[in-house]
Amino acid sequence: MSVSLQLPTRPTWIRTLWAHSWRMLLAFVLGFVFFGFTYEQFLDVPANREPSLIDARIFLDLLCGLLALGLYPLRHRFPVPIVGTIVLLSTFSVFSAATTALALVSLTIRRKPLEISIVFVLAFCAGMTGELLMPLGEPLPWWQNAIVMVVVLALNLMIGLYVGGRRQLFQSLQEQAMSAQREEQARMQGARAGERTRIAREMHDVLAHRLSLVALHAGALEYRSDLTPAETREAAGVIRQNAHLALGELRDVLGMLRDPNTLFADEHDRPQPTLAELPGLIEQSRAIGTPAEFTIQPGLEAKLALLPETTGRHMYRVIQEALTNARRHAPGESVNLMLSGKPGKEIRMRASNRLAPNHSETRAPEALPSSGLGLVGLGERLRLAGGDLILDDAMNGEFHMEAWLPWEK
Repeated sequence: MSVSLQLPTRPTWIRTLWAHSWRMLLAFVLGFVFFGFTYEQFLDVPANREPSLIDARIFLDLLCGLLALGLYPLRHRFPVPIVGTIVLLSTFSVFSAATTALALVSLTIRRKPLEISIVFVLAFCAGMTGELLMPLGEPLPWWQNAIVMVVVLALNLMIGLYVGGRRQLFQSLQEQAMSAQREEQARMQGARAGERTRIAREMHDVLAHRLSLVALHAGALEYRSDLTPAETREAAGVIRQNAHLALGELRDVLGMLRDPNTLFADEHDRPQPTLAELPGLIEQSRAIGTPAEFTIQPGLEAKLALLPETTGRHMYRVIQEALTNARRHAPGESVNLMLSGKPGKEIRMRASNRLAPNHSETRAPEALPSSGLGLVGLGERLRLAGGDLILDDAMNGEFHMEAWLPWEK
């Protein structure tokens, strides 16, 4: 199951402007409403009356409210100083009540207890002293004013904590979704890389055998001048046949690499050999000049039908690589192969051949270039399947290879 996260598109300038201005518009409208209800009885007066204390209060209220509204957009850059200043301005301004409430909610969203405690204590003190400094009519008892302030501040606190919690939850879910997406992409890439490695190993196992036959017969045509026309035609036929088979197998494997949808297809979709084709492989090796003596444990041949197909395919590749390796490094030397095992335990293959003189320094001219990774890849294949590969380049001039795999019933 894949996880995909739809990232938000870049907002237009209109949406950006609205996102930054709707709170200020709301604060202005609510502040104007609070201001009208508070000073309604003092506004309907003759125009030619003398200035009074209430006029100074109205002017100071409007001035502090507009200053608070102008400072509000800076709350994200300097949270505590700006919100604290707005709270102090609200001491003398009813017009700034909505701005102060929004600023307190914005600070609470940050969910930092020390900041919240300092500013809310300051807001409580400002609300308590505002009515005492410039009362309008009969002031409320201090305990009633305290109850009102506690209720209002508690409401702001709960709203801020709720919005902050929702934002943290959304951010956490977004980070988890992005992390899951990255993990899923890494898993898919690792699986693809592993499957491509398996296909590359399969290409080596298939093509190394075919191309070694082509190189061997091409070398015979190049260096031997005593071949009869019939022998020349036979060698050319082997070259043509194996080149054709190699191209076909290469086309099948590369077709899977081109189509990413087939990377996880079942291995049985590919042309896979089994131990049933082993006699043909042995006869082919003998026909091209690599004598191979194959022996099987008495009573085992009848039980090979019980061998799992994957295990049989791995064991076929082991024998194929043993013959290819002998043909490349010890041309003309006989290879002794022995297959043994028991259902429910393991199946084991032993291969041995004499090394060519100075095999580490010389190479037959018709041999293919060797990457030196054939046996390494083969050992990795067996270990991944639960088995192992043991190599022994003995000092008596013989090379021994032993491979085993678990044989599950």
